[in-house]
Amino acid sequence: MTHALTCLVGCTLLLCGSVAAMADLARDRQPRVRPESPGAVTATLWVVEGADGRWYVNGEPLTRSRLPNLLAAQPGKVDIRFLPSASLSLGEVARSLAQLRASTPHPVALGLREERP
Repeated sequence: MTHALTCLVGCTLLLCGSVAAMADLARDRQPRVRPESPGAVTATLWVVEGADGRWYVNGEPLTRSRLPNLLAAQPGKVDIRFLPSASLSLGEVARSLAQLRASTPHPVALGLREERP
C-alpha cells in the first residue's frame, strides 16, 4: 500500500505544479528594453524596394547601381532595415535581401510592417 500512496502523492504534486505553472505560461510577456550601450547604433537607414523595381533610402529615390556604394560608405554602426513592397514575391524579397547583405559590411534586417487591428 505504501507504493500506491507514494505514486498518488507524486501524481498529485505533479498535477498541482502543472496547474500552478499554467498561470505563468499563459501570461502575456512584454519584451524587455535594453539600455543603450556606448557602442549603440548611430543611425537607421530604411531601404524600401517598390513593386516597380524602384529603391528608396529614407524616403529618397535611389538607383539600384548607387545603392551598394551608399550602403558601403556608411560610417559607424548603422542599423539597415529592408522594407519590401507587399506585392513582391517571397523569392524576389529573398534575392534583394541577399544582394543588400552582400553589398554592405553592416547587418541588414528585414523590417516588417506591424499589423494594426
